[in-house]
Amino acid sequence: MDFMRILQSLEGFLYEVMTWLIFYPRTMWRSIRHPVQMLRYSDRELNDPLEDRFADTLSPPLFLMLTILLSHAVEIASHQALPHVASPLGRQIMASDQNLLILRSILFAIYPLMFALRRLQRQGAALNRETLRKPFFAQCFVAAPAAFAIGVGTIIARAHVHWVALAGAFLVIGAVVWYLWIETVWLHSHARMSWFAAFRSALGTWLLASLINSVISFVILGT
Repeated sequence: MDFMRILQSLEGFLYEVMTWLIFYPRTMWRSIRHPVQMLRYSDRELNDPLEDRFADTLSPPLFLMLTILLSHAVEIASHQALPHVASPLGRQIMASDQNLLILRSILFAIYPLMFALRRLQRQGAALNRETLRKPFFAQCFVAAPAAFAIGVGTIIARAHVHWVALAGAFLVIGAVVWYLWIETVWLHSHARMSWFAAFRSALGTWLLASLINSVISFVILGT
């Protein structure tokens, strides 16, 4: 009986992983092509029963984590040396792909978290685990494409060929501009803010998230 339960668990796991091959590119395409609609889509899906949520896409946090995993795989395939870290904890993290992947997932998740908090603040809603879930899930949809472009762009920017490194830098800048534009459009339409106020809010939130990201990186990695 225990053996049958193990087989059933493996069947479910295998099926779930295989569906990623279909729904991951579909989710990525929709997030790039219709990012604002995906923000609204996430809000609607979380109103459905648990078993019916995100039936035609990946769940947003899983989508973000798989995207960071894919970016990490690109880095491994590029055979580039990882940046030097100063702290013993940082060296221990960098020595393990699993630990590094967890750290990067946390660092990138700071951005959807901060934009989710800003949305709750604009709505005047109480902050708790349930009210934070809906905006955080939605923000993961638009954070993932930006995270992948920034991750790959950073890898390319470390190339020794000047024009290749420059292309990587432009990819990072383009990803940040795209991300800020989507957040500006979302705040303008959802929070009924003026274009200038929406951009200022998006930029301020992004800068705060980047500051927190940098502080955590410095404390853990020493760089």
